[in-house]
Amino acid sequence: MMETVKSVKVGDKPTMALKFQTIQIKKTNANDDYASLLGFDGEDLIECKIWSLSEDKKNILVNGEVYICSGTIKDYQGKKQFNISDFRYATEDEVDKDSFYQYAPLSKNDLQSKISSYINRIDNVNLKNIVITVLKKYVNEYFEYPAATTIHHNFIGGLSYHVYSMLFLSEAYLKMYPFLNKDLVFAGIILHDIGKVKELSGAKSVSYTKQGNLLGHISIGANILHEVCVGLGLEDSEEALALEHIILSHHGLLEYGSPKEPLMAEAQLIYLIDYGDSRFASLEKYYKATNKGEYTDSMFAFEKRSFYIPDIE
Repeated sequence: MMETVKSVKVGDKPTMALKFQTIQIKKTNANDDYASLLGFDGEDLIECKIWSLSEDKKNILVNGEVYICSGTIKDYQGKKQFNISDFRYATEDEVDKDSFYQYAPLSKNDLQSKISSYINRIDNVNLKNIVITVLKKYVNEYFEYPAATTIHHNFIGGLSYHVYSMLFLSEAYLKMYPFLNKDLVFAGIILHDIGKVKELSGAKSVSYTKQGNLLGHISIGANILHEVCVGLGLEDSEEALALEHIILSHHGLLEYGSPKEPLMAEAQLIYLIDYGDSRFASLEKYYKATNKGEYTDSMFAFEKRSFYIPDIE
């Protein structure tokens, strides 16, 4: 029986079945190749290092593939780290590979139906046509890809589930603040992360593409929008300009990667909802892995803070 991330302790020499994620090939001070990655056992993640990395082994390293690994559990800055000495592809006889992939809480059909219902509520003809044309072009990627590789909604269908979550949350703001343009909010949310259909490589074997690394999803998304608007003859329209601003500003601050800070109320709202949904989705994973009365592990999404979970029913 394979050991799990939860069961292993520092000093153990386990054999584990892990799905490799976010693989990075780096160089040691002696100019030798090594791999830094995350291993996922179907429930939990563990940081991994492969120090002795031959060319043969390097050639079989694939993001999203499941491996049988052996090595030693070390302590690195107070956290468990798996130093992998050997690994090979897992076979279907050894593990159920489907169990290593997480899926959105809603099915693809449900997400398509729910997001379509918001599109149907967009009354502005130009905004509706832009949204429909973009989604038709990338429908499979949009409803299958994750929203990220690690931080939030990093599961199959995560991109569209993140969009649905934001649409659902936006309704409270639209009801409370009726001066906001509903059509623009809905269209902006649906398209704000569209660049991820080209930034990321797929639904299961997820890594950053060359475009993703060199341009990022914000720039890619603005390019996708412009191309569609040109095809519709809407590139000079107020709707196209507003949507492009939302895409370019949805990270909120220049230091967060946005080329522009929000200069429309709808853009500011989308930034706030996007920030909140991504952070709480990330926090939820840590809460599920932590007992009441204890602190979570430090979280990158919260500047490496650890959160205390009150022991209250």
